[in-house]
Amino acid sequence: MKTNLRLTGVFLGAITAISIFSCGSGATEATDEHAGHNHESKDPSEMQAASGRVYFANLNNGDTVSNPVALEFGVEGMTVRPAGELTPGTGHHHLLIGSDSIVTGDVVPANDRHIHYGKGQTADTVVLPKGKTKIALQFADGVHASYGSKLSASIEVFVK
Repeated sequence: MKTNLRLTGVFLGAITAISIFSCGSGATEATDEHAGHNHESKDPSEMQAASGRVYFANLNNGDTVSNPVALEFGVEGMTVRPAGELTPGTGHHHLLIGSDSIVTGDVVPANDRHIHYGKGQTADTVVLPKGKTKIALQFADGVHASYGSKLSASIEVFVK
């Protein structure tokens, strides 16, 4: 029993460390922005009722683009705020490359396919894989917990 508890504690500690490390490894966000907030997933029943929509303000499904690709992020019904603040009706954008929305309450990973805009950015220029590429916007709260498909938008673009 003691061994199982010890392994569980080690496992939870490792998950927390990975979450904190990955949260700061995004290309556009410094690690010091993550001090003072918890990265654990939330129970979807605890997530505030989010309403509105997110969208790519300058791209449409099926557009042909060239690298580097300029992106503009839009949101209606919510207010963009930096990471670290848990204020109802607020959050920030995440760009997902090659995937769809993140489950409500799950923390958005931070890596080369999940880019965090935790400073409250609403635009970026990125290099996307050539050919047909799916990109999605995911809005999440101050600790990067996803608002789910309700505040996500995905399109496919052709990168020449």
